[in-house]
Amino acid sequence: MGNADAIVAGLKQDFIEDTIERIDRIETTIDRVAGGMDEAAAGIAELRREAHTVKGLAGSFGFPLVGAIAHRLEDYIAELTEIDDLEAASLVDFTSWIREIIESGTNPPADEETRILRSLPTRSAKADDVDVKSAVAVAQDKEVLLVTATTVQAHFLQRELREKGFRTITARTAVEAFQTVVQSHPDAVITAAVLDGLSGIELIRALAAMKTLADKKLGLLTSFDASHPDLEGLPGNVAIINNRGKQTAEHLAKFIETMM
Repeated sequence: MGNADAIVAGLKQDFIEDTIERIDRIETTIDRVAGGMDEAAAGIAELRREAHTVKGLAGSFGFPLVGAIAHRLEDYIAELTEIDDLEAASLVDFTSWIREIIESGTNPPADEETRILRSLPTRSAKADDVDVKSAVAVAQDKEVLLVTATTVQAHFLQRELREKGFRTITARTAVEAFQTVVQSHPDAVITAAVLDGLSGIELIRALAAMKTLADKKLGLLTSFDASHPDLEGLPGNVAIINNRGKQTAEHLAKFIETMM
């Protein structure tokens, strides 16, 4: 092994050891908050910081799946205000997979990545009535990728989709969206037209051209009408979801119907 290879191997080992320590701290924090020993707000903030750090480093050291799991853990934590025993069990699902992959020393193959990501807990609407339960059954665990840099917009889309029984995953940029598509193979994608870097309009054109998404539902959330010059030549399998007042909910409802 050359000197450069030895340095890379050493850095990777440092990352593995550091990540295992972080997972230990995450699980300890989960236990302490769930057991009432630590205040929920401070504990949840610590979980978010640790998950964000793991997400940011994992891909650089050959563990893209760990980064994706940490991203989903970060999304899951985002709406937490307390941790009871059920939430604790869900959170440990994320950490157990990260620990197993890190301790193995290698990232799983692509087909295994998708299976693991689809097995992770996700937020869902409270299935207390017949309509919601029926919708959940129809959705059949389908997953929708939401690409938006706006938190408020993401929460709105997540709420509407979860009420119909769909799993949701998020990305804030086009780069994150491409990575998520490759790893997770979502059943549908909705992207905002305005993103940092590559626009959502160019992103949806690129996604529509991908063979893996050829039969998937694609939606573009935009304030432009379908006749706007910027949307000229938009692929036929892309639905326009107008982002203006009541029309947003109406167009989104129609898009969701096509997935049921």
